[in-house]
Amino acid sequence: MENKAPFLRIEHLSRSYPGVQALADVSFDVKRGQLHALVGENGAGKSTLIKILAGALEQDEGTMWLNGQPYQPRNPHDALQSGVSTIYQVFNLLPDRSIKHNILLGKESLRHGLWLDLKEMTRQTKEVLSRLDAGHLDPEMLVGDLKVGEQQIVEIAKALLNASELLIMDEPTAALNQVEVQALFSNIKRLKQHGVTILYVSHRLEEIFELADRVTVLRDGQHIITAPIEEVNERSLVVHMIGREVSSLASIQTQPAAQEVLRVDKIFSGKWLKDVSFSLHAGEILAVAGLAGSGKTELGKVLFGDLPLENGGIFVRGKPFRPSPGNAIRKGIIYLPEDRKKDGVIQGLSVKRNISLSILPRLSKFLGILDLAEEKKVALEEAQALDIKMPGIDSNASTLSGGNQQKVALARCLAVDPEIFILMEPTQGIDVGVKFEIYQFIAEQSQQGRAILLISSELTEILGLAHRVLVMHEGRIAADLDVRQTGEDEILSYALGVASAEKSASISVM
Repeated sequence: MENKAPFLRIEHLSRSYPGVQALADVSFDVKRGQLHALVGENGAGKSTLIKILAGALEQDEGTMWLNGQPYQPRNPHDALQSGVSTIYQVFNLLPDRSIKHNILLGKESLRHGLWLDLKEMTRQTKEVLSRLDAGHLDPEMLVGDLKVGEQQIVEIAKALLNASELLIMDEPTAALNQVEVQALFSNIKRLKQHGVTILYVSHRLEEIFELADRVTVLRDGQHIITAPIEEVNERSLVVHMIGREVSSLASIQTQPAAQEVLRVDKIFSGKWLKDVSFSLHAGEILAVAGLAGSGKTELGKVLFGDLPLENGGIFVRGKPFRPSPGNAIRKGIIYLPEDRKKDGVIQGLSVKRNISLSILPRLSKFLGILDLAEEKKVALEEAQALDIKMPGIDSNASTLSGGNQQKVALARCLAVDPEIFILMEPTQGIDVGVKFEIYQFIAEQSQQGRAILLISSELTEILGLAHRVLVMHEGRIAADLDVRQTGEDEILSYALGVASAEKSASISVM
């Protein structure tokens, strides 16, 4: 018989910052042993809520109950002592220490109460890793030498050794490739089998429908709905999240022209790219897919000049092109970096200056003096074109939400009036409302005849937007596929090298 008493109950929770009501009278409950998804746009209040649960913030009003007892952590240590662990996007690990020292930090085994019992620590580490199907990891390995997915396993192992009953996971798949995502999902199912309750925060709705038992939607700091996952669908969930209907991806595709604007001919770059060739046409959305380390990220960087081109040729409108950021912009090629906070937007500059950065020479006259009035005019036009939500064009970019910062980066691209966009993970970490706006932006650029090289880890996005998809594996193009005649399984099989191996084997038999 199901235990209907909630494991976690949140009642009338409120929290404000100067000028911002982050949470307003939020109430919902989480059932024991379930995965409860928490979704909402950037600024909906998700981060504030999980920080309160983790003991990193205190609420202004409201109460929380955990396992039937009042729950009010004064700090993260209090939360851990109460059986609540939080795994943030940025892991809380010591990279220069071993797996076992990270997992058992603060819980080290001692011999005679005087020195570390390293043998016992190794035994405990192996035991907890085996529970996560990660027995291949050596407890002596340095955490800094691990892949991202393996570091996440270490974080989960820490939570298990802490006997955590509530595990909060904040965007756990944001930095994982497809293989690591599936490994994470398997571990989540194991955790549930051990009775662990999971509060799961993600922008990726397909994950929510695969994993969640129940879902809560926050919007503008307010509780909108809590429901069993089978009572909602993706469209209804999006409407709850953004408060309006959105158009589908399928209705915004156009056909590319025959005119070739970019040709890449047998290029090599270090260990990243090996004999890569393809063409890009006017109005075409050409996606590039692949696992981490496949070369897809480096391809975008080489084409823009952020990584060296060692051999091979690149041609823009039939003429040889030697890539460098300056040459690229002069040739009408613009690049949206993968890391928005590090490379896409300069946090200390105004929205206006972020938008105008790539065209400052064009806005300057008379001995290089910047025309401030023209700069403001151009920045306002591009900000309006992308519907950037901001206090003002002179406001600091750091004050904007993540989605609006991404729009600022796109506005800077648009200001160049490019013929070719190189877009690196344009919707990574973006809430669903802004994501659909960016999809619409990409489609509109295609309709206007601009060519887009879309480098993405989102297979749903690739299949919904692109005309073709290049799948990369170990620095080479493993497949060039028409999206109308392929699917996620085929793309992933080429990304893993499975389809290529099967094809080679069948040819050798013939």
